[in-house]
This record gives sequence, C-alpha cells and structure tokens, in this order.
Amino acid sequence: MTAAGEGIVLSFHPTLAGDRFLWEQASLGTEEIDLIRQARAVLLPQTVSRQLYFLVRHNCPAVFPDYDLRFQWEGKVGDAMLFQTFAAPHPPTRVYPRVEALEQDHPLVGYTREPLVFPCVVKANRGGEGRYTWLVHDHADLEHVVRRLKALELKGWFGFIIQEYVAGVEQDLRVVVMGERLLSYWRINPGFHKNVARGGTIDPGQEPELQARGRREVASLCRRTGINLAGFDLIFPRGSRRPLFLEINYTFGRRGLGGTQGFQDMLQEEVRRWLDRQKIPRDA
Repeated sequence: MTAAGEGIVLSFHPTLAGDRFLWEQASLGTEEIDLIRQARAVLLPQTVSRQLYFLVRHNCPAVFPDYDLRFQWEGKVGDAMLFQTFAAPHPPTRVYPRVEALEQDHPLVGYTREPLVFPCVVKANRGGEGRYTWLVHDHADLEHVVRRLKALELKGWFGFIIQEYVAGVEQDLRVVVMGERLLSYWRINPGFHKNVARGGTIDPGQEPELQARGRREVASLCRRTGINLAGFDLIFPRGSRRPLFLEINYTFGRRGLGGTQGFQDMLQEEVRRWLDRQKIPRDA
C-alpha cells in the first residue's frame, strides 16, 4: 500500500483523466486489484457494474460517484424504498416483488389488502425514458399491464410499484446533481409521459422559484444519502409549492445540459473540485 498522499488517481471513466486508466470491461487480476488498493481515488463511469463498484468501494477510500444506495436499492422499487426510508415527499406508493403479490391483493380474486384506486401508475423495476411505465385507468388496463409484467418476469425482471396518479400535471422538473452542482429544467408535455424521448420539450427558464424549491429538496436528500451524480424527477401537484419525488435516474439524458459536450465539461469540472476536496493531488 502506498504511503498516505502518494497514491494515484485511477480512472475507469473514458473521459475523466487520472494518473492511470483501466477499461471497465477489462479482465481483473492481482495487478489491477493492487492498483485499486494503491489508489487514493478512483473515478467510475455511470455504466459501472455492481460487482466492479463494490470491488473498488471496498479497496479504495475515495470513489466517485457515490453509488452505495444505487446498488443497495436498485430500480424503481429501490427508488420507492429510498424515498420512504429518508422521508422524501412522494406520491403514495406500494411495492410489489412479484405479480403474484398483486394478484393476492386484487379484489377480483376475493382477497383485498388495499384496493386499487384508478387511475394509478404502474412502473416496472427496470426501464428508462418511460418504458415499462403505464397509466392504468381500469381493470382492463390492469390486466394488460399484468400480462406485460409477467412477460418481464419470464426474462428474470422482477418487481414493480403501483403509485397514486397525480392528475393535472403537464410538466415535471428534472434536477441533476453533479458533485456539489445542481441544475434544473422543466420537461413539458400535456400527455402522461414527460420524457423528451416521448415528445416532451425542455424549458430551463420558467418558474424559477419552483425550480429553486425543487433543487433545495434534492440537495437536502443528497446530503443525507451521499448521492452525487444522478437526475431526479419531481412534480408539483396542482396548487402546491412543495414537490413530490417520482424517481432517480443514475444514467440520464443530456439534452437539457448542453448536450454531451456540455455534460462532459461540467462533469470534469465537478470531479476536479471533488478531488480537491479529497485533498488528492491531480498530478501525482
């Protein structure tokens, strides 16, 4: 192990420079693990696997980004559990580990733990850009969604949530945290999905006071969780000035951040600041 202050900055990230670079998909052996152990800091990509993340996390004192809770509570199910655990405001949500749990709850089979109220939102544990997220209006919609969820279970994709639908919301607020920087913009669409990939438009300027409130809520949650690279989706119910958290995206779109180049420029700057806060020399 290198003496304190003499270790290298090791990067697995293709666009973040370190003293040494390792490809995240490369094979790992004693030499590479020794490099991780000798590093004073390791930089990881957003696509890092759970296994590589925890290998690095357990062998290096400083890792960016902090994905402890990403991999502790994965997917939409994990987001719901995180919001509940840290008392982050969010629509009433129930977590289902498998479809059979819903079928036991469903009133059509004669046993009801908590009757569904339509419309509601069903989100499979996996999926981005609105994939596997459905607005369910009635029992017919629910039966269709259950068939889709069962098909996902055949692929080994388990878990989903059912969430209260908040009506009358035509925009959501995307708040991106990078290090200690927070940026926000609205995604506007009168339809159910607000994602840019589903026809949503980006507006960074309107209602700055609400945006500031959203950023403050995200900053508070990040201080308590350690999350330092993610995109949060929030909504403001009609007539309310307090946002509700919908989900966390650890890989997120960049169109509202100046495109790929704008995102990379900001990320590199924030990583430099993070390294300075760790008191790690950038040129070891």
